Amino acid sequence: MNNNMPPKLLLVGGGTGGHAGPIIALYNQLIKDDSDMDITIVGSGTPEEMYFYKDLKNYLVIKSGKLHRYLTTKNIIELSKAIIGFAQSISLLRKIKPDYVFSKGGHVSLPIVRAAILLNIPYSIHESDISIGKTNLVFSKKADKVFVCYPLKYFPQVKKEKLVQSGPILREGYEIGKTGEKKHFGFKDDKPVLLLTGGSQGSLKLSETFIEIVPKLLKDFNIIHQAGKHSIEISREFKSKLTEEEKRGYYLTEMLSKIDSIDYMSEALDLANIVITRAGSTILEVAVKSKPMIIIPWKDAAQNHQDKNAEYFATNKAAIIIKENELRSETLLKTVEDLWKDEEEREKIITNISKLFPNNGVKIVAREIIERLKAGK
Repeated sequence: MNNNMPPKLLLVGGGTGGHAGPIIALYNQLIKDDSDMDITIVGSGTPEEMYFYKDLKNYLVIKSGKLHRYLTTKNIIELSKAIIGFAQSISLLRKIKPDYVFSKGGHVSLPIVRAAILLNIPYSIHESDISIGKTNLVFSKKADKVFVCYPLKYFPQVKKEKLVQSGPILREGYEIGKTGEKKHFGFKDDKPVLLLTGGSQGSLKLSETFIEIVPKLLKDFNIIHQAGKHSIEISREFKSKLTEEEKRGYYLTEMLSKIDSIDYMSEALDLANIVITRAGSTILEVAVKSKPMIIIPWKDAAQNHQDKNAEYFATNKAAIIIKENELRSETLLKTVEDLWKDEEEREKIITNISKLFPNNGVKIVAREIIERLKAGK
């Protein structure tokens, strides 16, 4: 590292909001803590990550491929993307010459970290799930630091001296105790708020089940529904058939993003009295906000990580779990109604969930990176 030049850092992560959101949060925190730092962000150019990166001048896009273990025409195309992405990564790192690389994950991280290893550039990674993914496990061998959300005992495969429990990396506004503004969602009455989110990708099964019970739920709740790209169309078609009064209590969007300085995801979580969600990275955002949660883990998630994440919450009595193969509209309706009627249960969940994770993850990771860069090792 040239001591006369500002340190150069490359942040990589994208494809979905679960990867891009933490990267933009870390970027903002690093600039706040060290305004001289030269930071480049690398993503894959998906619409989901563009919600977060669109205003950045130092945002670069490379090819990335999603590889499977079976041979299909699509997999051959994805393999070619991965090869191109690796070549682009080597070229990019040689051009930028970063002093350090931080990877949040997503398919775009794979070629960048491999290139960093090839070029002997130090790097660290962040794992959001309770079981480390196969790619992150491989990368952990040569990583400088491995940041995790869950307690260190769940990562016996990683050398203890590398592990740091940072908790989730969340963007500004994810403080506990904030009060959301109902006017942002068009709500006019004082009904409690029910939030359903399937993440930036969305869950077709979850939305299909949910909209079956929306008319009944609207009698007692205002509803915020982040449908995601896979279920926004059926949800829009459903909403078009509601009465005008019902529509006023049902806020539907593909993505709860930041618009005109308003972070709609943070506002929605602040308002929510109950949250229904998958067991991906969104549960970390809900946990930091200490909201009563109904988790429906996606049964086909890689390495069964959503079931494992949900099990951690269940073990700590910090959420109610519905298995996907048990998901029915009547089951979901009864679970919501029972949870809302049982104030004692909600308070117990709030107390337990508030103890699960550090709530200053972005500051922890930023501090570790800055110290590493200053050390110049």
